[in-house]
Amino acid sequence: MRSRIIPSIATFVAFALLLTACTFTARNDDTIPTRPDRRVESGTPRGRLASNALVPFDACDTFLDYVIAHGVELVGPYGLGDGFIGWPVEEGATTTMAAEGAARAAGQDTNHSTTNVQVVGVDEPDMVKTDGRRIVVLSEGMLIVADVTGPEPVEIGRLEVGDFMVQSMFLTGDTVLLFGSGWMPVVPLTRGEALIAPVPESPTVQLIEVDIAGDPEIVRTMTIDGGFVSARMVDDTVRLVLRSAPVGFEWSYPAGSGLRAERQAIEENREIIRNSTVDNWIPFYVVTDATGEVTAEGTLFDCERAAHPEDFSGLDMLSVVTIDISSGLDVVDATGLLATGDTVYASAESLYVATQNWQSWEWARSGVEDDRPEEVSSEIHKFDISSTEAATYRATGRVPGYLLNQFAMDEHDGLLRVASTTSPPSWGSGFDSESQVTVLEEGDGELVEIGMVDGLGEGEQIYSVRFIDEAAYVVTFRQTDPLYTIDLTDPTRPHVVGELKILGYSAYLHPVGDGLLMGIGQDATETGQVQGTQVSVFDVRDPADPTKVDQFTLSQGSSSQVEYNHHAFLYWEQTGLAMVPIEQWGWDGKSDNVFFGAVGLTVDDDGNLAEVERLVHPGGDDKFGDYRAQIMRSLVIGDDLYTVSAKGIMTSDLGTLEETAWLEF
Repeated sequence: MRSRIIPSIATFVAFALLLTACTFTARNDDTIPTRPDRRVESGTPRGRLASNALVPFDACDTFLDYVIAHGVELVGPYGLGDGFIGWPVEEGATTTMAAEGAARAAGQDTNHSTTNVQVVGVDEPDMVKTDGRRIVVLSEGMLIVADVTGPEPVEIGRLEVGDFMVQSMFLTGDTVLLFGSGWMPVVPLTRGEALIAPVPESPTVQLIEVDIAGDPEIVRTMTIDGGFVSARMVDDTVRLVLRSAPVGFEWSYPAGSGLRAERQAIEENREIIRNSTVDNWIPFYVVTDATGEVTAEGTLFDCERAAHPEDFSGLDMLSVVTIDISSGLDVVDATGLLATGDTVYASAESLYVATQNWQSWEWARSGVEDDRPEEVSSEIHKFDISSTEAATYRATGRVPGYLLNQFAMDEHDGLLRVASTTSPPSWGSGFDSESQVTVLEEGDGELVEIGMVDGLGEGEQIYSVRFIDEAAYVVTFRQTDPLYTIDLTDPTRPHVVGELKILGYSAYLHPVGDGLLMGIGQDATETGQVQGTQVSVFDVRDPADPTKVDQFTLSQGSSSQVEYNHHAFLYWEQTGLAMVPIEQWGWDGKSDNVFFGAVGLTVDDDGNLAEVERLVHPGGDDKFGDYRAQIMRSLVIGDDLYTVSAKGIMTSDLGTLEETAWLEF
């Protein structure tokens, strides 16, 4: 008999939010004990994880033959799967890190900071943007533009965008590109006049072009079938990654209880699949102007721009859309593959989309124990984005385990380095957990493993990763926080050179000077119970002997957005200032233990931390906790620090962090 595990939404959320960690006892790689199956250098990974190149479709007939054949096999009495495509994911030669490199990693120039991004020159969508003259904020359904060229910020325009469920944006020139999500109703499950199941909804992605040269106004809106995964922008070229389930089917449902009714519904649904068209499988898009008039519509791409992996990976469509925002909200190019996508990393020339392999997701969703895969793995698809005209598929590879977030991937000298953990804790004890770093090289349409070091943090999960030049820093955690330093100088033989163990973990790592790393996470007891926000500085100049230089800890009940969103962190190299937003509840009901604000810390050349000031917006220290006062972002323009919350923008002196002005929204 099959035992059945029913995964809840909470399980999926827990799986999606596995974020954070740090720890080390120095050791030389030659002294690391090995096991018979432990891989510490290149070779075939225990006979597993073959590459999985894509197969392009040469015509719509070929495309339809493929999706219909698999759809007929998979369709059930209530249709094709559950239509679940996930929540918006939204979702750094040597070990020496120069201070200049740290500033570049934060995406800064000499006059003002920008969004804290992973790769210099590759912008990421966020809720606050600046060009050094204006601060643009998405807050509570409003797009607010503030002029910051004077002694205090002045609001110069606002636009209501609440109907679009806008989550993030890009800013280039006088154009803001908003990313939002929506839902379209689909055919309800009924029998006669009675509703027999909840009405599902079909997700859509909205891109909204806004002109902010004067009063902000919507120029065009594009709506696309699917869910938003992520986006990147290089210069004015935007790459949008979305995923979509098949749409437009009017399924047949069982006319009654029993096996006969279900079998009849299955046969009818198979016939519906056989009669499907391209429009059911490739996302549809509509562009409207400011008056709501449709100016363009159609399928997102032709069949010849789609492909499928050699190994079947489901019938969801992963799409990469190219938009040149300087010429308006028009699709320059789009391409798709029949697979899912969860995690996006991009350099200036390559875009990688990673996902749990289809078999693993199917088991997680169905919970049928007998169908459990022998191991968890992740597929990674590479696209060439060096051309502004198109994103071109290049190769596909596979690594063991799952990826924590975008920082688990990094491209260096044309090679992809990936950190992964073999199984998430939410999947139970049936999987042994350890982590590894794999190096992949493109060749003949495949991302081929050329080197690996594994055995990291056995029984633990990765909580944070940072690749910097030819080194990787990996934090795993269960009770203590091991910080591993990994030498990637020879990509065919990556190896651990140092390890530091401390209590607690770092969920985000950021270079803060020559050979210094700052970690933001949680302090913890010896049994792994978290105690509150912890900011640590690690000296990794000697990779064989990493040390913790200093630590700043807040009381129990405190946490930071930086643990799960690196955009919330600011490091300004010119003054050594780090801004860490903090949320702290008063467990004893006292107002002096409630804090919604940000802590300003400086780090000197030796890694010593000093608290400069704690910034709080009006209501942020209220006894009952005004969450609207939580500082979301911090940014530097000239000699001023600006902090942004849902309540407004505070200006502070960059040196002292004393408040000099307040703009209330």
